[in-house]
Amino acid sequence: MANQTNEGYELNLAEYWQIIARRRWIIIFCALAMGFFSGVLTWVKQPPPIYSSSSAIKIESSVNVADLLLMGGSTRQFNDVKTQLAIIESYAVMERVAQRLGIISPELSSEEIRATPDFMDEVLELKDSITVFQDEESGLIQINATSTHPAFARDLAQAVADEFKAFNVEDKNRRVFEAKKFIQQQLVIVRERLKKAEEDIGRYRKVHNLTISDSDPQIIGKLISDLEMGYRQETARLNDLRFAINPLRQRINHGSWDYQAVTVSGEVSNYFHLLNQRLVEMALKRTELMSSYTDDHPQIQELRNQAQDILSSMVSELEKQIELAQRRLKGIQKNIESTKNRFQSVPEQALEIQRMQRTVRINIELFDLLEKKYQEVLIKEAEKVQAVSLVRPAMLSFYRINPVNPVQSGIAGLILGLVLGLIIALILETMDSSVGTIEEVESYLGRPVIGFVPQLEHDEAIDLFEDIDGLASKGPQLERQIRLISHFSPPSTISEAYRSLRTNLLFSQTGEHKVILITSSTVKEGKSTVAANLSVVLAQQGARILLIDADLRKPMQHHTFGIKHDPGLSECLLGQYHWQDAVKRFSDVMLGDLGIDQALLTPGLDQLEILTCGLVNANPPDLLAAPAMDTILQEVRQEYDMVIIDMPPLLHTTDATILASKVDGVLLIYHIGSVVRGALKRVQSNIESVGGKVIGIVLNGVRGELSPDYATYKMDHYHAYSATSDKQFNRNFLQQWMIKIKRRSFSLWQAIKTGFTKE
Repeated sequence: MANQTNEGYELNLAEYWQIIARRRWIIIFCALAMGFFSGVLTWVKQPPPIYSSSSAIKIESSVNVADLLLMGGSTRQFNDVKTQLAIIESYAVMERVAQRLGIISPELSSEEIRATPDFMDEVLELKDSITVFQDEESGLIQINATSTHPAFARDLAQAVADEFKAFNVEDKNRRVFEAKKFIQQQLVIVRERLKKAEEDIGRYRKVHNLTISDSDPQIIGKLISDLEMGYRQETARLNDLRFAINPLRQRINHGSWDYQAVTVSGEVSNYFHLLNQRLVEMALKRTELMSSYTDDHPQIQELRNQAQDILSSMVSELEKQIELAQRRLKGIQKNIESTKNRFQSVPEQALEIQRMQRTVRINIELFDLLEKKYQEVLIKEAEKVQAVSLVRPAMLSFYRINPVNPVQSGIAGLILGLVLGLIIALILETMDSSVGTIEEVESYLGRPVIGFVPQLEHDEAIDLFEDIDGLASKGPQLERQIRLISHFSPPSTISEAYRSLRTNLLFSQTGEHKVILITSSTVKEGKSTVAANLSVVLAQQGARILLIDADLRKPMQHHTFGIKHDPGLSECLLGQYHWQDAVKRFSDVMLGDLGIDQALLTPGLDQLEILTCGLVNANPPDLLAAPAMDTILQEVRQEYDMVIIDMPPLLHTTDATILASKVDGVLLIYHIGSVVRGALKRVQSNIESVGGKVIGIVLNGVRGELSPDYATYKMDHYHAYSATSDKQFNRNFLQQWMIKIKRRSFSLWQAIKTGFTKE
């Protein structure tokens, strides 16, 4: 058994090696063509070179005491790495990078850039050129930039790192930067105002020929100066209060956990100081509670509500102090006006000079104050938090990251061409149905090919039967005509093929073959059609023929001849009928779907009797192995000149092997391309292993140039191994070949599987 398995496997490989050798020029041409064109197209159609450059940055988290209070003693990082990665690739950073590289004018505002589609496209294009990820080992942030120019890739990677660093610094020190910007603007305004005031004094003195002593009334200056000094101080305090109340209102509206102390320049009130101190104490208490509870705990929620109440009280206190400051300003202003009225006798020019000098002093003091504030802001800016540091600057790269290798593409194309050439060779071999195929089957199986049946194309079938009067030329009727072509069209080439099969069967016998079993390897090989037409041509010769439909699973003969399927063989095997009572004769055929006119179309059907399958039974092997089957075979052997038995396929059922040793010979139907020949060899071995005898092979579906009728024929369920085959012919040419290739692949797999599993 092992030798048989190895032999079949070796023969199967040798067969395919012969196909490769026979179609070697096609395979070589496909391989060389695919390899050549792959290499050439890779070189010609190569993409533009792309260069890459990368920079590395490190993000550190600095947590001070205030941060710890806000975080409740937790060491959680505010700067989440994923968030920072998203910020680096954000539109805001890319917009700054575009302005830094000169792609967009730095003078344009963000709103102007977003209002221009071309500028937006430039920014988004830069964004697509950037890839940011975190190195798992070092934790550094890698910024990769790609471009068709190496210098631009380097500049882009460096610009992204620098701009993100600046963006991070600005984000963490936004209040300092805003205060610095405001003070710088005010310094410019006050400087211009002071300069103008000094020029006005000089111009007034020159016009009126005034000296410094003439315009220096000590009493007036002293009183008015004191009042104005108080007015300025109160104004400064009012501005501080207003500057403090707006952030405090924003904190209340934000509604988040906020226990920072409220900072106000100058003294507000004792009550405000107590509220501020209470807020700090609540922050410390919340820090203690957070070590045991979460934010949703009732005590934490109560602290939040108390904090909101304290902040509201502080806003109310500030509003009261602002109202008091405004009242005091009005009182001081009234005192200044009354003082001026008391000294109306002072020369008008002296008063004007004094007024101008006051304006100069005010501007000088205001300028000095702004300078002081500006220096304080600079000190705070020097202490700004810098969490991002540059670890590795971007370097210039001279090697492209998308190298083109025509040789590698050519080798890949060569391999793909070999596979494609092999596929084409197998397809062409499947389509090849020359006479050499018959010789190969005979040599491979060691049994003669006693007949071959060509395929019939659908259109040719219509042309073949359209001239016959009274016969339909489409649908199920056309299918029956094709299945019984030896009856409906005796002059056709296919009918001659069946008569040639009859002649070879009768005159090439080495013994008496009265009972012949017809089977196939698998489904859709046309065994039932061959059995029906062989029975018809034998009956047309004058012999008395019995056709037994022993396919108790999916019978077809009652559909072919248009007769009832019961009672039949299964009822006879069960003892319900005698086989002679179940046989369908010529009268049954005339009264069936075939009709009298079609039954009498060609002589010979009166010599043919049919034993249909009967009702489909759940256990056909036991019925066929029953003694009643032996009795039926013995009796029909004496009654008829020849008995044809239609059996199921051998690869799917064991029904045919049960009767293989009880008949005179087995006729094996092989549809070209349905299964690999290794499967056919396995079927032959199975038949011979149970004592059966394969008397010959019938090739079905032969295609070639021997006759115009030898063309590709496909029809829905024409070779279907099914009881329901009344279908329309609706497959086009492409569908036919796809099914053919699938069937070929399936058969190859079946043969390989059976070759490895056979004992």
